[in-house]
Amino acid sequence: MKLIYPILMLISLAVLLVSCSDLVEPPPTKATEPTIHKTGILDKNSPDFHGNLVRSDGWSFSACIRCHSADYSGGTAGESCLKCHTQDNGPEACNTCHGNFNDPSMIAPPRDVNGNTSTDSLGVGAHYQHLYGNDLGSDIECSTCHIVPKDYLDPGHIDTGLPAEVVFSNNAIVNLGLNASYDHVSGSCINTYCHGNFEFLKDSSDYKFIYTADKMVGNNNKPVQFNKVDGTQAVCGSCHDLPPKGHIESDISNCGNVGCHIGIVDSDGNIIDQEKHINGKKNVRGN
Repeated sequence: MKLIYPILMLISLAVLLVSCSDLVEPPPTKATEPTIHKTGILDKNSPDFHGNLVRSDGWSFSACIRCHSADYSGGTAGESCLKCHTQDNGPEACNTCHGNFNDPSMIAPPRDVNGNTSTDSLGVGAHYQHLYGNDLGSDIECSTCHIVPKDYLDPGHIDTGLPAEVVFSNNAIVNLGLNASYDHVSGSCINTYCHGNFEFLKDSSDYKFIYTADKMVGNNNKPVQFNKVDGTQAVCGSCHDLPPKGHIESDISNCGNVGCHIGIVDSDGNIIDQEKHINGKKNVRGN
């Protein structure tokens, strides 16, 4: 019996030690750096590039703000977005999602919201030719075809899917252009003043002798496709005849040399004062 008690005590102690060991936390392992981003987050060629993540989230920056703060200066993430997004409004600048990222003055495609740069894409099309490379008239403002948001969260901007809304104003709707519209399927502008939907009445003109009818009219041209950028959509004479219907016959070489449009066109019919073409007015004798 004397031996039994010590053995029982040893067994009880062993059980107690085993039970207590279950309550002790295992030694900590080496901590790993927490991150929600994958390796390619800064690589423009990676599917994990952060621009692709923003696109997939409907162009919302709310996820970015949660960690990088509302002004994108770092926040809890400790990494400022403004190191790369140096333009006004940081990541919310217009040319972050479309246009030239390195040139804040070029906020329209080439480079549409899906990253396309070819004019074959309707998101790219003739944006450059209208806004930056226009040699037929004054460069067209974005607001001529779109409602330009003051803030990227304004209604009608990122709250609706593609294609982008086309809402005509400015020189698109003067004269007879009030019924202007855009066909998203064909990529065609319809009934716009800037493509020849106009009339100028003889009765209201100071140069009635130039008329052969009670009015001069344009051709109300319907460009075939916004993404057909080969020069055929805006050749001289496509938006109005040379001269326009209702105008007396005249050789184009006379228009700017000895005719009524001196200082506006040259002897070859090239526009030399872009402010005086496609502007809603009849510009005669340099006025």
